Amino acid sequence: MTSAAEAPSPLRSWRFRRVIAAEFTSSVGTQMTTLALPWFVLMTSGSPARMGLVFLIQILPVPLLAMPAGLLVARWGARRVTIAGDLASALLTAAVPTLYVAGMLPFWALLVIVALIGCVTSAYLSAQRLLLTESIGDDEGVVTAGNALFETATSTARLVGPGVAGFLIARFGALNVLWVDAASFALSAVLLVGLPRTPPATEPTSSHHMAEGVRWLLRDRVLRTLALAALGYGMLMPIVMLALPVLAKNRYDADPHVAGWLLAAWGGGTALGTVVVARLAHRFPPVRLAAAGGVGAAAGLWCLPWDQPVTTLTVTVAAGCMFLPAVTAPAVALMMLRPPEHLRPHVVPVFGAAVFVASPIAYGVAGVLFEHLAVSTVLTAVAVGASLCALLLLCLARRPHQTPVTAAAPPGRQPAEPA
Repeated sequence: MTSAAEAPSPLRSWRFRRVIAAEFTSSVGTQMTTLALPWFVLMTSGSPARMGLVFLIQILPVPLLAMPAGLLVARWGARRVTIAGDLASALLTAAVPTLYVAGMLPFWALLVIVALIGCVTSAYLSAQRLLLTESIGDDEGVVTAGNALFETATSTARLVGPGVAGFLIARFGALNVLWVDAASFALSAVLLVGLPRTPPATEPTSSHHMAEGVRWLLRDRVLRTLALAALGYGMLMPIVMLALPVLAKNRYDADPHVAGWLLAAWGGGTALGTVVVARLAHRFPPVRLAAAGGVGAAAGLWCLPWDQPVTTLTVTVAAGCMFLPAVTAPAVALMMLRPPEHLRPHVVPVFGAAVFVASPIAYGVAGVLFEHLAVSTVLTAVAVGASLCALLLLCLARRPHQTPVTAAAPPGRQPAEPA
């Protein structure tokens, strides 16, 4: 591994800078929609359950289509899939306000649109991470730092997007904000067009490769444990995300500005955390970073259930989210580097599915819970679950480092070096 003093910054790669710019552009629009769409559903229907259903339908295709998405990325290449996903997302997002203005947006039609967006996302997420790796190489420290910077772009968008969305919603209405999201996807596609083409895998990809990727993931102790922790966080964090607009409605007089501040605090805390992780990536093993992040995130979540002024709640959300990148960036780096190169397009979506398979359940259950239980009770249960995930990561960090499981390389390729 490259030493900390010699490790090059991912920002030296113009390809990496282009990928980061595209990610930030599309994420700003997406984070505005993350507030605007559920706020529209919540305020027009008055039902947290319907709001949760919108989240559920949008995220449900991601775990269901994770394996076919891996095949698509392997055959088309990460760059082509990402550009196609940006353009499709732009069209689908613009369809929501267009149909609403035309008086042709019943609730079932909205669910169909968000389900299609979820279908696009299933391939987009896998391609996006592989595109990141293609731009900076295979050094573990560099990739961890690159993922942290990638998360910096995303979390900075979480800081900017909701705050701007809260301002725009109060003046122009929630659905009009979706036009900005559609434009951001189109601009992201334009930014990626200039990247060099990376040829897809020459050997045919099939269900055999997908099954091999699943077997590889299950045999590797590090990724198996991280996937289990990811499953837990995938269940817990959507509940927290859904709780923020509910808190704004129930405790703070249904003020969209408060909802925007809370979501912006989530993004701001995460952005600060990603900067720290990017600087620490070459100094600490990824597993130890993930364990430290899990402990800090759990501690922050224990502060959320208490009734408090909006100012302290905003600070609490930001402080707790500072530790999330220390979990996600190392986990994603190991996910991309530990498998042999020919299995990465199949291991990556399976690992991602560990998060997203729990999210639809979480969104659906959370909406019902918030209608029948106090928000503080639900958030206390979330803090307990996060503590268990942190314990799992601590146990992994205390055990000796384990090299990846050897997997047979396809004909004409050399086996991958252990990470």
